This record gives sequence, structure tokens and C-alpha cells, in this order.
Amino acid sequence: MTQGRRGPTIVVSNRGPVTFSRDEEGERGHSRGAGGLVTALNAVLRRSEGAVWIASAQSEEDAAVAREPAPYEVEDLRVRLVEHDGAAYDLMYNTLANPLLWFVQHGLYDLPRSPRLGDDTREAWEKGYVPVNRNFARAVAETVGDASSSTILLHDYQLYMTPLFLREELGDRAEGAFISLFVHIPWPEPDLWGILPNYVRRGVLESLLSADVVAFHTRGYARNFMETAARVLGAEADVEGGTVRYAGREVWVRAYPISIDPDEFGQLAGSEAVLEQERFVKDLPGRLLLRVDRTDLSKNVVRGFEAYGRMLERHPEMAGGVTFLAQLQPSRGDIPEYAAYMEAVGRTAEEVNARHGTDSWRPIELFMQDNFPRSVAAYKNYDVLLVNAVRDGMNLVAKEAAVVNERNGVLVLSEYAGAHEELGEHALTVNPYDLDEQADALHAALTMPEDERRRRAEALRETVLGNTIDDWVEAQVRDIEAHRGHRG
Repeated sequence: MTQGRRGPTIVVSNRGPVTFSRDEEGERGHSRGAGGLVTALNAVLRRSEGAVWIASAQSEEDAAVAREPAPYEVEDLRVRLVEHDGAAYDLMYNTLANPLLWFVQHGLYDLPRSPRLGDDTREAWEKGYVPVNRNFARAVAETVGDASSSTILLHDYQLYMTPLFLREELGDRAEGAFISLFVHIPWPEPDLWGILPNYVRRGVLESLLSADVVAFHTRGYARNFMETAARVLGAEADVEGGTVRYAGREVWVRAYPISIDPDEFGQLAGSEAVLEQERFVKDLPGRLLLRVDRTDLSKNVVRGFEAYGRMLERHPEMAGGVTFLAQLQPSRGDIPEYAAYMEAVGRTAEEVNARHGTDSWRPIELFMQDNFPRSVAAYKNYDVLLVNAVRDGMNLVAKEAAVVNERNGVLVLSEYAGAHEELGEHALTVNPYDLDEQADALHAALTMPEDERRRRAEALRETVLGNTIDDWVEAQVRDIEAHRGHRG
């Protein structure tokens, strides 16, 4: 291995930890990004002195920061932003990554009717996805500089081609670099991956197998990836050993279930903003059935409302004794399928309320706005939490809620949520497509004896506390060092 200067740890994701802006006086300001991935990657950076986070420029001021020669230091972060061609980024994000890769990997297509792939798909790949990934690879290589031993941690489905391009950009420096890519969304079975055009399915797999480690949230997704590589590329997959051999390289395939910072949520639970929202939550009639989600097709909100309506039909004695609080955050409203789904969410809630509600009780309280304090207040007070996703990479809501809930709340959990591998034995498992099964599970959860509720809730909490965000980071750090040792 080439000897030389040890380089920095570099984290790369499409969305960054901060967004920059200018105020009326012309002063540069910034706002922190939200969401589980930002929190998780911050935890990674805390472990690495001098680490740099590389991400796409999203605002006009972001683009100005991107043109500056050195990483920008803000608060406790060193950030380098990448300015992409606007048309290329739009093709990458709005034609290839989200409507195609996201839909394939979450199993969302109505296959007899969609997708319809053709010249526009190839254009989005060649003029959008590929150039944006090359741009990322160049930015990483420039940040590595002349260092011969850097740690480069790539994240998610927008960057699938970056490992291959990065090895090209690094040249001889690639020999000493550690490159991983963490896929934060589900990896489907080989047959679903086969929906993609051949140039996409092979291109992505060959690029991912240019990394040293490809990581997922669950063992099931890691297994699907290895089986897909074997089916599409003829790679040699050792599913039990977690390795794939291809083109003379051995790639480690690992599962690191992402988690949360329990202390952060403990502090949030006692904050003034949460306590203020708690007054509203506690005033809702009857027991509290809760869901907290984005209005994403994969979250399966409509079927959840329909299952709740079916439960009320089967158990009219529950009328007035339970309120379904749905705290939803609008998502990707510029994509037609998502806009239509948001309309269906509202329409279905209205139908359930019209059929079962009374003058003094509304069965579903629906809010389509981002109100995190209210979500945490509801976490503390739910009797039942519904997570019925069609498919999820993980689903951190199930973990966040478990650590702050004060009512021995019961988790009703889809068997296809990534969190099911860890939490399923302590939850009521449901098939997200089966309305009757979900209706029965909701009723069972709402009427469950207190001793069983307590046993399940304590086990859920202990499971989450046994794998925190720090444990998630530590598991990856151990494998990075083990991989370097394995190479010699």
C-alpha cells in the first residue's frame, strides 16, 4: 500500500447539514438541516477531527459558498458544497433518482401500467445522474488532495455512481482510500431491480462494487443486494459471510441498523415547546392512536385510515373512545404521484370522519404540516402507534416514540418496515396491504391488557437503548479499521 499523509474523513450526501442565505443587511446566515440522516451523519463527524461534509448546493447562497476554495467552517462543521448544472441536477433528482430509483426500491410501481422507460430515462441518466455523480467525485478527490489514506463515506441513492467515478478521479490514491456507500432506503429483490434499464441496473451495481463496503439498515436488504449482484452481474456472493467478489475485488456487505440519540429525545420531551403542544394532545377524546409520517406513497397512510375505519365498523363500541392523530409532513408535492396521494390522504380522512364521526367526536385529526414539537408530545402520550409502511429503509419514528412514551404504548408495525428486524418481536406485526389484519391489530392494541402493554413497551425501549446512534457509528468505525487491517 502506498505510504503517505493520512487524509480526512469525508462524508458525502446529496442534502447537507446547513443551508446558507443572506439577510436584508447582506450578512450570510445559515439554518440547520433537519431529519434523521443529518443527525446520524453529525454523529459520524463528531468522531473524526477535521472531517468534511460534502453536499449539493441548494440555495443561491449555497452556490456562493460552493465557489469558495476551502471548506466553509460553520458552528462545529466543515462543509464543502458542490454546485451542479441546474438542468443536470433537475434530471438527476426529479426524473431519475426520485421517480425511478425510489419507486423501484420501495416497490411502488403499478407494474402493468408503469414505469414506461425510454429516451427520457436515458437522457436523465446520461445528462443528469451521471454528470452529477461525476461532479461529486471530483469534489471529493479535490478535498482528499495528496493524502494517500482517506476515509470516504458516501450516502444514499443519489450517489450510486460516485464510487466508480471516485476511483477514476483518485487514481493511485484510491489504493489507500477507504470508500463506503450506505444505502438508506430498501434494497429490493432481484426481480424488482430488474425493472430498471440494463444500463442503469448494471451501471449502479458495478459502481457499488467499486466501494470497499456497501451498507444497509437490515440484513434482509444486504442479502437482497448480494443476490441482485449475483443475478445481474454474475458476481460471486457469499451471503453468510457478507462478501461479494467481482472484477478481482472483494466487497464487504454489511447491515448497520440506524438509530437515534435517546438523550436528545429525552431533552426534547421536557422542552417548553413540547409541553405546550402536550396540552392539545391530552385534550383529544379517548385513547390516542398515532401516526407521524411524511406524505410519502411508501408510508401507506391511506390504507391506515381505511383500516381504522374498518375497525370502527367492526367495533362500533369504540366510537368516541379513540382518536386517530395523524401528524404528517408534506413530501415531494411537485411530483404528480405525490400530489395526488396527498389529496387521497385528505379525502380518505374526510370519508372516515363523515361515516363515523359525531358532533362531539372526530375520529381522525389530520394535520399536514411539519410540527415536530407536537409529534414529540404525541410520542409521549400515544396508546397505539401505527407504522404500516409498504416498505421503509428503517423508520426512526418507531424508535423515537418508544424512548419517550409514558403510556406503555403498543406498536403496530409493518412486516416490511426496516425497523421490524429489531422491533418486530415486541410489536403487533401487520401485512401493510391487508386492511382486515390491520383493523384487527389496531383493535387488539387498543384493548390489550395493561401487563402485556407494559411488557412490550419496556422491551421496545430496551431494544432501542441497546442500539443508539453512537452504537451505529461505532459499528462502522470498527469495520473501517478491520477492513484496513484486512487489506494490510
